[in-house]
Amino acid sequence: MEKLELDKKHFFIIALVLILIFFVNLFLYYQNFKELKSSKYYQTTLKVISQYPKRTKKGKEYQILRLKMKNGICFFGLAWQKNMPNLQNKFIKCKISTKKLTFYRYLKGGFLPIYHIGILPDENNNIKKKIQYFISSQHKNKITKELFAALFFAKKIDKDIRKQVSLLGISHLVAISGFHLGVLSFLIFLILTPVYKIFQDKFFPYRSRMLDLMILSLALLFLYLYFLNFIPSLLRAYVMMVVGYFFYIRYINIFSFQTILLTVLILLAFFPELIFNIAFWFSISGVFYIFLFLHYYQYLKSWQIFIMINFWVYLLMQPIVHFVFPVFALSQLLSPFLSMLFTVFYPLELILHLLKIGDILDTPILMLLEFKAHIINLRTPFWFLSVYIVTSLLSIYKKIFLYLLFMQATIFFIVLLFLFYSNTFG
Repeated sequence: MEKLELDKKHFFIIALVLILIFFVNLFLYYQNFKELKSSKYYQTTLKVISQYPKRTKKGKEYQILRLKMKNGICFFGLAWQKNMPNLQNKFIKCKISTKKLTFYRYLKGGFLPIYHIGILPDENNNIKKKIQYFISSQHKNKITKELFAALFFAKKIDKDIRKQVSLLGISHLVAISGFHLGVLSFLIFLILTPVYKIFQDKFFPYRSRMLDLMILSLALLFLYLYFLNFIPSLLRAYVMMVVGYFFYIRYINIFSFQTILLTVLILLAFFPELIFNIAFWFSISGVFYIFLFLHYYQYLKSWQIFIMINFWVYLLMQPIVHFVFPVFALSQLLSPFLSMLFTVFYPLELILHLLKIGDILDTPILMLLEFKAHIINLRTPFWFLSVYIVTSLLSIYKKIFLYLLFMQATIFFIVLLFLFYSNTFG
């Protein structure tokens, strides 16, 4: 494949267009912000993404609601209402206190008090309800019901289950993202290729099979995206996939750092709020380290790449992940193995649920999720993270920096293990 190489003129034009789009979208967001600020208590309709009950030190109960506006902006609502029912995935009408709201907090998605909450009629269509019931009815345990609701429908899982998933280092597997879209895309190709080949050989041998299947795959995945109400994490992954397919049909090397840069610029141009989205930067970091591995070791056999890349990404992501999430447990060492297993587990579970035997693996899943682990906390120092990111970027150009990067990640991981051993057995 021809490598993507842009001269200064072309890069300037593309960057200018994307910057223009970015500021246009920023202006539209600012107009929405001004509308919110027009009243101290702004009344609007919001969707409840998740809900967590909390208590103050004095025992007073309150609720934290993750809310989404019509333009996709999300924020946390603080409600002091007692005996609040489960509002997750429901639409509510409420008043938002905008006294302390700034444009920065608006984009970042901060905490805002909400009042006078009213539940609106359920807008979910019957087909979606039936499909969700078809999946959940195959499981008797609450944990597996929530787990597969998250895997197939991007539903939020209970706090305790989420904590256990985090201790196993598989949060990225449970939250629907680009990884899941990749698996689904592979399944679509696997199922449709032989069918398409029959019709192609008979009626249109002149057409490109790969191109047509790409378009069909993107169309089916778009329907899935629509079915899940365009959740932000999946929408980002879908945009990245569209960009990747476009580069592929233009004979541009997909596994290029310029490809990542252009994809990031496109996503930020159309979704400015992603600047403050941790999940987005985690996703970009993961893709970056995958590309970095392939940049130097693409000569390896496919099975070697498949195995090594899972351990590589796990190790190199540790300093970045621990800057935000300091929790470490020895059980997280299972993460690379479970990530490899997931490439078989996910499509297998899809098939099992279609056959109405989706609970066949529930026992080992529950055993894994009920595993108890000792934990420690270590937050990556900002100075170390800064050096680490600079070394990561320099690794693109010189292999000596790649070795230095690997050494930094290894030292960080050894410190994690040493602190864990000291706190557990010391």
